[in-house]
Amino acid sequence: MMKKYFLFGALLLSISTFGQRLGYVDTHMILNSIPEYNQAQREVDRLSKNWENEVSALFEDANALKFQLEAEKVLLTPEMIIERNSLINSTKDSARARQIKYFGPKGSLFSRREELIAPLQALIAGAIKEIARKKKLDFVFDKGSSVSVVYANESNNITSDVLRQLGY
Repeated sequence: MMKKYFLFGALLLSISTFGQRLGYVDTHMILNSIPEYNQAQREVDRLSKNWENEVSALFEDANALKFQLEAEKVLLTPEMIIERNSLINSTKDSARARQIKYFGPKGSLFSRREELIAPLQALIAGAIKEIARKKKLDFVFDKGSSVSVVYANESNNITSDVLRQLGY
């Protein structure tokens, strides 16, 4: 981790010694300033909550079936116990399958988020490039991402310029 910061600092130092112009932008602030993003985020949150409830209900059903089996086990034949265990496992498998379908790496939630938010991110990226060209910046860092910015002079902040470019 420390090596990452050292390399990042060395990169900034080497860039600045060659007269490169730097700028930074806060994409989180930009996204939160766009009503369409907030609406898309609400839609993603709504879907996530609905699907989470659906998966939880299936897991709860499996647990209820298991609890019921334990309570009635002494009254059941071995065949009935096997049948009920099969139903419990089937319900759990169904819950896990839906969990993966909705929340997995290629799941419905990821796809929907990409569908709603990717166009906004592309629009922002285009605006950033346009502003960077106008201001003759060589590099633009995203203050809102995982790249750490230890110090940023406000005169290099192009966030408001990007918002103006987008019409916000």
